[in-house]
Amino acid sequence: MEMSFTDFFFALLSLSLLYIAWLWARELRRGKKNSWQISRSQLFHCNNCHWAFVPKEPVSLCRCPRCNTVCIRRRNNLSPAPESVEKK
Repeated sequence: MEMSFTDFFFALLSLSLLYIAWLWARELRRGKKNSWQISRSQLFHCNNCHWAFVPKEPVSLCRCPRCNTVCIRRRNNLSPAPESVEKK
């Protein structure tokens, strides 16, 4: 079976595009399966080093893994009131 250069190039290009499409579809399927669903109620934010993290256990008080300070989960994940606010 003889094949011209253009036919060989077209077949190679077609197989390459099919392979890339298969890899892309596989990555999309894998990405949906491994996507994170984190709500704000699970997320801690350290006020000292500004590190955001999710603790292993569902607690309301834990230590920051980066700077080891105590972090408190506030209701609605609100930041604390500024301490240096002057009252007039």
